[in-house]
Amino acid sequence: MPRCEDPAGSLERPGMDEFPPAPLNATARVVTTMVFLLTAFFVFLVFRHPCSHPFAAVPMLLVPAVSWGLSIRNYSLEDGKLVIHRPLASRRIALSPDLTAYLDPDAARGALNLSGNGGIFGYQGVFRNGRLGNFSAYATDWEFGVVVKTGGKTFVLTPEDPVAFMARLRETADSLK
Repeated sequence: MPRCEDPAGSLERPGMDEFPPAPLNATARVVTTMVFLLTAFFVFLVFRHPCSHPFAAVPMLLVPAVSWGLSIRNYSLEDGKLVIHRPLASRRIALSPDLTAYLDPDAARGALNLSGNGGIFGYQGVFRNGRLGNFSAYATDWEFGVVVKTGGKTFVLTPEDPVAFMARLRETADSLK
């Protein structure tokens, strides 16, 4: 892929590898669509009701807005950290030399969502199941699940190319030794 000329060097970020997330799975697409349709319907009702104030629509708009703001845009490896890029707030996770990463499309099977988002623009938050215990998910399609254990914490991520992601993640962890 050709690069544009960039005399300032802002396109080049040394020490960084980027991995796009997998596309949203069918469930997340349906949930996201339904939330938007219901939000539009209720906002429409607010404006149609003669006694309601337009600001009554604001709380209804917060759910899709915050969910979008916390949705996954990219995963990257930067200076010994795993970064989950999101529109509002990126998350940086320090990698440890004892990191383990493995492909597991069933990582979230039977998981209970303890806090976070369970389908609007993906799955983000703290989940729990019998196999992994508590884990943080930054996922879009569980079929692409990569379990990452580092620093005593467990994460489930869903990069579009799990094999390349795991290989680069292991290389990064090995360089920390």
